[in-house]
Amino acid sequence: GPAACCNQWCWLGGPDAMALPDTIEITEGIYPGTTRLALKKELERYGEIDICHKIGDPQEDTPWVRFRDSSAASFALQAIERGEVLLDGCVIRGRWRTRKKEPPVVPAARREGPTSRDLWMERSKRRSSRSRSLRRGRERGRSGRSRDSRSDDGRTGRPRHRTDRGDRS
Repeated sequence: GPAACCNQWCWLGGPDAMALPDTIEITEGIYPGTTRLALKKELERYGEIDICHKIGDPQEDTPWVRFRDSSAASFALQAIERGEVLLDGCVIRGRWRTRKKEPPVVPAARREGPTSRDLWMERSKRRSSRSRSLRRGRERGRSGRSRDSRSDDGRTGRPRHRTDRGDRS
């Protein structure tokens, strides 16, 4: 059974059963135009923030804030529950965010067979091993090449002569 304790988070279960909550999910009072920075600045008054997540429309992707320590998160949530936290003139509402431990859903297309990414990765593995062996061959060829085609000063081809452009009598 759950640990003998008066705190509600002990009943959550799983490996984090005794971990104190540190993350608040913002459920109301935030709109698509609300910036992540505005949310972070408002809640930083209650303690150091580890992560502030707010992307696009809050109806599609729920914003959340993880505090560095649980006491700051608790302090912030109490202020939110009292209606003391406003953002763009609107009172925000929130609750503890429960960690989702379910395995990610694998898209049907991936279950049916390899994706284009899988095929590309396989192809690039084969290409990189082949190009390594080609490079080794080229390097051997270079080091074994004779210097006969070079002139004494290290340049290839005929030695260059300066033409006298001055007087041509």
